[in-house]
Amino acid sequence: MNRWRAHWLVTAAAVAVSVAMVDTIGWRSWRAVVHTLAVNPEAAAAKLATAPSMSLPSLVVRTRRLFASNLGGATPDSLVTTLARIGRLQRLWLPADAVGFLNLAREELLRGRPQESIDALTKALIRDPTSASPHRLQALFFFSVGDRRSALAELAIAEAIAPGLRDPQVELTDEDQRKVRIEGLRLRAEHYPRRRTETSLALARELRIEGDHAAAMSMLAELRGRPDVEIELARWAVEGGDFNAAAEMLLPIASRTANPRAVRARAWSMIAIARDLNGNAEGALSAARKALNLDPDSPAPYVTLAGLAQGRGELDVALDHLRRAWGMHPADTGLLTRIAWVAEQAGKPADALLALERAVDIEPGSPRLSTLLVELQLRTGRYTDAAVSLSRALDSHPTDPGLLSLADRLPREVGIR
Repeated sequence: MNRWRAHWLVTAAAVAVSVAMVDTIGWRSWRAVVHTLAVNPEAAAAKLATAPSMSLPSLVVRTRRLFASNLGGATPDSLVTTLARIGRLQRLWLPADAVGFLNLAREELLRGRPQESIDALTKALIRDPTSASPHRLQALFFFSVGDRRSALAELAIAEAIAPGLRDPQVELTDEDQRKVRIEGLRLRAEHYPRRRTETSLALARELRIEGDHAAAMSMLAELRGRPDVEIELARWAVEGGDFNAAAEMLLPIASRTANPRAVRARAWSMIAIARDLNGNAEGALSAARKALNLDPDSPAPYVTLAGLAQGRGELDVALDHLRRAWGMHPADTGLLTRIAWVAEQAGKPADALLALERAVDIEPGSPRLSTLLVELQLRTGRYTDAAVSLSRALDSHPTDPGLLSLADRLPREVGIR
């Protein structure tokens, strides 16, 4: 009995070692693929399509992290071959997962076989009905057969499920993007019922931007009384010039001790803005200080104090408040652009440039931020930096009107000076 047990233990240990070795090989192979992807997508595609080690179960599991966009630099023929092999292996080793069918659907679309792709997508949706990728792929299918309405509907579903997901990429006009964004917000309430207030606020903002103020107000009618909704409505009142109405809406929220301190601080911050715009500088400062006492770790009171300081012409004080706010939210590009504007007005171009450079680093996909940076570099006489920044931005956004206008303007600026 002891001998049998010892034999069993040795066998189990050997199996465990073998599994660990296979997993190690898979991990190292995957690391090599990831490294190659970064420098040579074509070579990485060839390796995924042909290397025997790519069929190891441990590596197949890791290929779930591989997006079609990661292979964007590979030729279409290589991409088709790679997706076909990866898809088959994923379907073999991960039969309950949608990823294998998604990759096979991508392959069929690239081969120009839309009907086969829709069959694979149907199977992917059965396995994962909450994934946005099948819907974006279905949109590509509908576009390929000329059914634009169905394509936009699928993109709206994808936007509702996973806001901001852009893989696979689908080229849209500005008007279509707006339609997808708004319809996605309408559908999001169905997918995330516990986030109804947040979703309704986002949709109301979009409707208001589009100029449909009545629909925006109607969207929030059933949610009146909720602090977030009242603060948003007060913001709209301030923007509309009705400062007294804004303060009246906010005072009950700011004064109610049962509300979270952060919510009360936001309300006092908005009251400060309303009072300042209404000519009550002393009352505005008092409200801003109350906000700061309630939530010293929130950027809102500091932003409010900065606005009040700007109104008094104390730009250095305003800049100090904005820096404190940015320290609490270092990824807020809106704060960085405001810092840049105030710093330039205060005669501190180096600080302004640093703020915009960081903003571009945080959001390299924003042509607006790149435009602001290049314009500031031109205004401060940094023509070489402007040329480099503009070149990088045009590489990512070759058709952006603002950047193209700067490309025409740059030679003239340099020639004039």
